[in-house]
Amino acid sequence: MTIGEESDEALVRRVRSGEREVFSALVDRYKRGIASFIGAAVRTPADVADLSQETFLRAYAHLGTFNPALGKFSTWMYQIARNVVRTHLGKSQRRVPTSDLPEDQTLENALPDLSRDGNPETGVVRAEAERELRAALAELPERTRTVLTLRYYNNMEYHTIASTLGLTLGNVKTLIHRGKIALAQKMLEREKRSLATCHPEPGGSRALLLV
Repeated sequence: MTIGEESDEALVRRVRSGEREVFSALVDRYKRGIASFIGAAVRTPADVADLSQETFLRAYAHLGTFNPALGKFSTWMYQIARNVVRTHLGKSQRRVPTSDLPEDQTLENALPDLSRDGNPETGVVRAEAERELRAALAELPERTRTVLTLRYYNNMEYHTIASTLGLTLGNVKTLIHRGKIALAQKMLEREKRSLATCHPEPGGSRALLLV
């Protein structure tokens, strides 16, 4: 069995037993997900990199406190990342109220197609849509933003999100439902501001609500 095939718990045991270099395998396994999670709340790449590094440093320093009987390693990691982000943002971040939007304007419509199979000619548009989406996501309340990020950027199941954040399953479902509507509203507001600034040609709207 290669190191990449070993479970998180097995790798943790090896690190605890003195094989410190094995922790790099855990970093490789989670660095993209953690960076994506942090990037939903923090706008600058430098801050995302710094907070991601801090998350893994904290995880390494406190690895002895991880108890697999209480939950998965992934859940533990995202709890650390959440605390790191909360500390970074907590002092002065302003909350902007959101209003309702029709049910069909949801996160699934707002998420850009970033797959490698997407049309290369739309790459710039899709990259810009991704930036706009993350900027809009950062404007949402912290708990709503966190739930949406875990669900749609890190593909977490509802029950895992509930365990990670210490919420009930019902609370998670409600936050996701309301959060998708609020996020779509933010996207539309940003689209309107962009159109007012750029004055595009008729029919040339930078469509952020992609299907």
